[in-house]
Amino acid sequence: MADSTSQLDATINALKGGLSSAAGAAGPNIQGWIKTLQGNTQLSGISSELKKLDTAISSGDSSTIASALGTLGEHTTKAASSATADSKEKLMQLGQALSSAASQLKG
Repeated sequence: MADSTSQLDATINALKGGLSSAAGAAGPNIQGWIKTLQGNTQLSGISSELKKLDTAISSGDSSTIASALGTLGEHTTKAASSATADSKEKLMQLGQALSSAASQLKG
């Protein structure tokens, strides 16, 4: 679980720095999360949304990026309610950061 906790920290820190600073690490970060979530049927919605986000970032489609970030924020916040104690707070922070990033993009 230490790996996913440090992965949560890295993602939260990247998003706290703003979208422009998160953009450089987005590809490897997203691929890492897709790999982490692989095989977890309960979180398959998050995984498929991450794939959509990765494609949108590659093509520069800002409206799809904003939509995917918003959906990821909702799913992550929802997942926090059933997370383990050591991950719950970090998942809530991540969900809020994703939702905030979506709002920034939507303007």
